[in-house]
Amino acid sequence: MEPSGDFELDTADRLRRSVGDLVRAVRDVTDAAPDNQIETLGYLMRGGPQSIAALARQRRIRHQSMSATVAELASRGLVERSADPSDARGVLIALTEAGSRVVTESREMRATLLLGVAEIALDEADLALLARVPTLLDRLTAALEAAVPAEDPGS
Repeated sequence: MEPSGDFELDTADRLRRSVGDLVRAVRDVTDAAPDNQIETLGYLMRGGPQSIAALARQRRIRHQSMSATVAELASRGLVERSADPSDARGVLIALTEAGSRVVTESREMRATLLLGVAEIALDEADLALLARVPTLLDRLTAALEAAVPAEDPGS
């Protein structure tokens, strides 16, 4: 498929960088917890209890690094370990109520910050355009996920 209108390779690269810069800027201003901890809590909030190996794959880090992150989160009472009912030797990591609150508060703080900055920096036409962006990004994400074969759980 050929690029249409003003959306070409340079624009696609600029979009990719801009989205990353925006995410980092919002995190830098709002999150008290390190990125690796907030990201891990977010995976647990979205996906439910998971093994350390599954969390490490999602974050694309070594098992040992994820074990250290989980240990820190557990020491703060944000996650808990439990036996994996499908694997007698396995352990699942789950959010505690406190961990859920941290994720919810972090998301609300980031959304509030973004709304406030958008209302200051953008005019009504820009805000209307920006309101459409999440749907467009969701469609791009779905297309990317459909284009990449799912990882084999046995690997």
